[in-house]
Amino acid sequence: MICSPILRKTLIAALTLVGCLMVVPAHADDATPLRVMSFNIRFGTAKDGENSWTKRRDFLVDTIRKFDPDLLGTQETLADQKDFLADKLQGFEAHGVGRDDGNLKGEMAALFFRRDRFEKIAGGHFWLSESPDTVGKKGWDAALPRLVSWVKLKETKVPDALPLLFLNTHFDHMGVQAREESARLIRSKITELGQGCRVVLTGDFNAGEGNKPYQALFGSEGKAASPVEDTLRVYRPIRGKEEGTFTAFKASNSTGDRIDWIGASRHFEVRTAGIDRTQKNGATPSDHFPVTAVLRAQGKPGEKKTLRVLCYNIHHGRGTDDQVDLPRLARVIRGVDPDLVALQEVDNKTKRTGGVDQTAELARLTDLHGLFGRQIDFQGGTYGQAVLSRFPITGSAIHVLPGEPDRETRIAFETTMSVFGNEHSFVSTHLHHQSNDFRVKQAEKIREVFAGVDRPVIVVGDLNAYPNSKPLQVFKNDWGSATAGKPIPTFPSEKPANQIDYILFKPKDRFFVQQVKVLEEPVASDHRPIFAVLQPAGP
Repeated sequence: MICSPILRKTLIAALTLVGCLMVVPAHADDATPLRVMSFNIRFGTAKDGENSWTKRRDFLVDTIRKFDPDLLGTQETLADQKDFLADKLQGFEAHGVGRDDGNLKGEMAALFFRRDRFEKIAGGHFWLSESPDTVGKKGWDAALPRLVSWVKLKETKVPDALPLLFLNTHFDHMGVQAREESARLIRSKITELGQGCRVVLTGDFNAGEGNKPYQALFGSEGKAASPVEDTLRVYRPIRGKEEGTFTAFKASNSTGDRIDWIGASRHFEVRTAGIDRTQKNGATPSDHFPVTAVLRAQGKPGEKKTLRVLCYNIHHGRGTDDQVDLPRLARVIRGVDPDLVALQEVDNKTKRTGGVDQTAELARLTDLHGLFGRQIDFQGGTYGQAVLSRFPITGSAIHVLPGEPDRETRIAFETTMSVFGNEHSFVSTHLHHQSNDFRVKQAEKIREVFAGVDRPVIVVGDLNAYPNSKPLQVFKNDWGSATAGKPIPTFPSEKPANQIDYILFKPKDRFFVQQVKVLEEPVASDHRPIFAVLQPAGP
């Protein structure tokens, strides 16, 4: 809400009197997603002028940190670059050898994994040639020796999880036959090394989607499906025009072939996958865009799918430390791996937040689809609400709510998307922060708007009202609430005293609330986010 510091302090003080309930830590979850990045970092001795390694290496490290991978595959990595990354990326273990001598000479396909999550139980390297065990051998018509580095990992915190085979590679840039045969060899090696394992493959394959190496790796062989799927194409089935991953250090180079891929076995659900377009003043941290994927363990056969919903008033990105920090907010959002996110108090190119389109930036940082809903013009830009979604957003509408003519316009921002084959409405709202009478009228308007809607509706937002207050009573008869009967405090973030943020849905019996919690995040905003896992009722 936009209000004076005095009003905000008054509300905080009033809420603090109510008392505090226990909340659940932000990262406590039953199935932690696996974050994967593949990044051709460009060999460090290249004469790239303003884009030379020493001038861009810190930018490259920052790009990796912002995505925060669990598994990182790098290509064109010289020994000193591997050491630099290992030093800067504290908490990661590195694995890689030079392709020329199996030691330090030549480029590496060095990979990195988090030590606090994984224990290495095996590892090795093989060369992409007719004799994979022969160190430094060029294969077929390749111009240079090429190799695969691999590790087999054990999840330290999930002892009953299948081991994870992680492979990383870089195909030859000249050899047409070599690229196709390399794909066939890797496919065979995955079958050999990956018995009883989940599999993740990263690399620069120097070939575009649909070419023979792509088909050899991801296509079917007779009736046999490939052991891995192309994560980006699973997440985005329709091929886009701007999926190029070679940049030549220019962020505008977004067309062309997608030659960097992440493959994953069907043990995983692909939560998101994308191409990281990080840039500064039109320049990129390498001559390739990194590619990313977020994976989650597949549910058991017959297990019902769930919707992971997050509500977050982000206070235009400004935390209780008075810092506007969108990467910090993105980390909070990513920490619960949501399907749908409703954000309130979002700035769009305003003066106070540096002219940033906050919705677009948070969508980029979380790998989710994003859409902004305008409430008012503000400081040279606009201010309102936003929706982030793992599902493509197919439509939107702004429903203006009753309010005082000379005060901030309040809205219900509706988005529609197909969820598990059925159309859903996902709505973000933010009710009046002072007048309970107007809050009641606004709640009644929301109920009226969606009264005749047949599809499932989820309304999420900062209602500025206590659980048993009149605005909440408006929804009591025909709407369900994720926190019904067990309110949990969301405001103020430093010492939450009462709940004013909610996740509501209709029909009332549409969802079973599998889990609900408030995230233990006291600094990123003046509200704490509320998170729920909803399981659709029925088949």
